[in-house]
This record gives sequence, structure tokens and C-alpha cells, in this order.
Amino acid sequence: MTIRSTQAGIAVLAVVLAVAGVGAGISYNTLSAVRAGGTDAWRDLTQIHAERARLASTALEGAARAGGLDPAFVDQARTSLVRASALPTNSDVLNDAEAVDTYKRYQGELTGVLYRLAGTRGAPELETVSSLKELRGKLPQDEIALADARNRYGKSAEGYNALVGTFPGAAVAAVTGYRPLPAGL
Repeated sequence: MTIRSTQAGIAVLAVVLAVAGVGAGISYNTLSAVRAGGTDAWRDLTQIHAERARLASTALEGAARAGGLDPAFVDQARTSLVRASALPTNSDVLNDAEAVDTYKRYQGELTGVLYRLAGTRGAPELETVSSLKELRGKLPQDEIALADARNRYGKSAEGYNALVGTFPGAAVAAVTGYRPLPAGL
């Protein structure tokens, strides 16, 4: 078989698969629309994390200047902030399960640090740091918003993965280059 006939065969197969997918009601547009719910939830999640990191950075620096924090904790918190803030947040990350796992791990680590920072009490100089007070009030609200975004993502990913896991959705996904979404955030 020559290269031309191989390419022609692949093109014919792609057209057949696409037509089969359209005939069954699954098209590129359908997959794109279903996947968009997951990418929208991902965008919301990363925006909440980014806003929280900005506030946390301000609160940490204010608290560090005020004194009353363990210097080793300040270093740990700065490291967590840097690592979490350096992660890519575009929806292409959803195509890489390892990158999603890294994102979740670093954001989880940062969440623990932020709750520890917000829970720091006793040093009178810390009670005057307004950004720390703001962080204390915002963290619970952020957790509710993050849970909502994770829930929306999970439902969308489940529906999308069901489509790309069966024929003809799998064929359309293969032709268009779509991959299954990671199951949970």
C-alpha cells in the first residue's frame, strides 16, 4: 500500500466515523459543548485559587512584618504560595492527568498552610493585620465556591467521559483529538 492510498484510507475512515457520530447525534460540536462545562468549572476553580493566593500573599507578608509568626512557617508558606501560583491554569492542563494531580496536591498543600495562617492567634501584633482578618473571613467562602466548582466539574467530566467512552463518541473524540477528562478535582 502506498503512502497516498494509506492517507486516503485514513481520510475515508475519518469521514465515515464523523458521519457515524453525526448520525448518532454525537458531533464535534456536541463533544465541545459537553466538555465546555468542565473547562468552565476548571476556569472558575483556578480563578478562585488565584484570588485566594493573592490575598494569602498579602496576608502572609503583613503577618510576617508584624511579627509573631514562626520564621520556618513563613518560609513554608511562601514556598507553598510560589509552587501553587506557578502551576499552569489553562484548560490544556485537563489533558494531562499528572499535571492535574500536581495542581491538586499543591493547592491542597497551600490550603493547609492558609488555614494554619488564618488560625494563628494570640500574638497581639497579628490582630492588626487587616489582610489576615480578610483571609480568615474569605477562606470558608472560598471553600464553598471551590466545592461548587468541583461538583460542576465532576458532573460535566462524568457526562463527557461517558460520551467519549462509547461508540460513536469515542470515534468522534479520536478524530478530533479529544481525550477523557480527569475524573475529579
